[in-house]
Amino acid sequence: MPYNLLEEKWLPVRRADGSADTIAPWQIADTTNPVIALDAPRPDFNGALIQFLIGLVQTTFAPEDEDTWFEVFESPPTPDTLKAAFAKYQEAFNLDGEGARFMQDLDELEAQKPLPITVLLMDTMGSETHFVKDLPQDGVHLGLAAMTLYTLQTNAPSGGAGHRTSMRGGGPLTTLVLATPKQNNAPPLSLWHTIWLNVLEKEVFASPHQRPQDIFPWLAPTRVSDKTSQTPVTVQESVNPLQMFWGMPRRIRLNIEPGETPLVREYRTKNYGINYPGETWQHVLSPHSSDGKQTLPIHARGAVNYRHWLGLVKPLSDKKNQRIPATVISAFTDRYLHQEGLRFRAWAFGYDMDNMKPVCWYEATMPLFHFTDEADRQFFEGYAENLILAASEFMGNLRGGLKDAWFSSGDPRRKGADTGFIESAFWADTERSFYDLLEQSSKAPQDIALRNRLYALWHRRLNTYTLDTFDRWANSQHIADQTHPKRVAIARRDLARYNWKKSIKDKLELPDKPAAKQAA
Repeated sequence: MPYNLLEEKWLPVRRADGSADTIAPWQIADTTNPVIALDAPRPDFNGALIQFLIGLVQTTFAPEDEDTWFEVFESPPTPDTLKAAFAKYQEAFNLDGEGARFMQDLDELEAQKPLPITVLLMDTMGSETHFVKDLPQDGVHLGLAAMTLYTLQTNAPSGGAGHRTSMRGGGPLTTLVLATPKQNNAPPLSLWHTIWLNVLEKEVFASPHQRPQDIFPWLAPTRVSDKTSQTPVTVQESVNPLQMFWGMPRRIRLNIEPGETPLVREYRTKNYGINYPGETWQHVLSPHSSDGKQTLPIHARGAVNYRHWLGLVKPLSDKKNQRIPATVISAFTDRYLHQEGLRFRAWAFGYDMDNMKPVCWYEATMPLFHFTDEADRQFFEGYAENLILAASEFMGNLRGGLKDAWFSSGDPRRKGADTGFIESAFWADTERSFYDLLEQSSKAPQDIALRNRLYALWHRRLNTYTLDTFDRWANSQHIADQTHPKRVAIARRDLARYNWKKSIKDKLELPDKPAAKQAA
């Protein structure tokens, strides 16, 4: 019998009592000692598997309308109900056997030279990072091979001529909705609830293309994208939009060695697989950016922190671009999901890619706030935006002040001085305060007196932080050849003054700084 990913127990999970287990997908709805989280050996596998499960439920068990969505959130399906729903597409999830194989080319690619299964890992593509954990060299079991395969197809980076990227490009940023109980002693929500929070109504994926191969491309010959192809690109309108969960940009065939415990040591691959133009697909699990001409998925560039919060949870425009939250994040706002006792968060994760090389895996959670009153929401978002914009100015002041302390104005080293570690620490160290202020403001968004007190508190915290950080690093001889006391003193005086400049005071609605303090 083929190894079928809907029947076999291959998903590593953690249950409510803390125990580890391996389950079949339909068991995510267990109510006895519920499954609460994925527990794969790598964070990128967990990120891929949650998308696999969201895609599976979205494809086979999508709610007809919003009312049905709420009903299922309150009363989850039984495991048997899910098992029956998944069975509709069971033939698409055979990992081995004759014919179509999950996420693999119909062609066996026998002419291609076999490669070690470890090469399928994102981080074996020439990078040297702290998260490299190679797969066992003596082969992997089929469940781990499936995780590796889906992770690559979902995140596929550029890989040379004809090696196509995922429909969101290499290493896309994914943002999902999470929910946790407000009370510390309350039982955690199940993995099923995490999945369902990110499932949309059926009409979102309405399409005339309803054949199984329109959803799962491996059920038909690959739409190759070389110069001779009649279908060099695959746009969203030409297939079922559910294919965004099952995209197969890479032509891959696993070499599965039979036995009591089948193993995968090698695979074969060929270039010019399915070419998904990113501007024609808008994946519901990723934020996007639009310049008015193209709408493209956003990628992780450095750590994900609160400076990105506003653009990930609400539409945000500047002079050049509009940032569009992931559809599932917008659905959270539209559904007015405000069950008592629950706290909602956004879970953002993805690779920071340097072309085909992953630089780092970033992952963060950040709070989501909900308002039934539109005016409350607008006041709150304006308040949050001012806090973030002010923080960006403080960061710029600190960066400039340290360069003034380290180098003279004509020093050529000034322009290329690396302040990345200072910036990373700034956003990490001030994040908790930012979210604390948001939490306080969310209770009364239109209370002007409260808002002004919080603005003043934010200014004091950032002013103190930047001056303390300046004092810690201004005399560092690791950066400058020698310290220059007068230059350092002037730079600190200027930093204290810039922290009260008009643009910051206007954003935080501050009064003029007292003259005595200015002199100090």
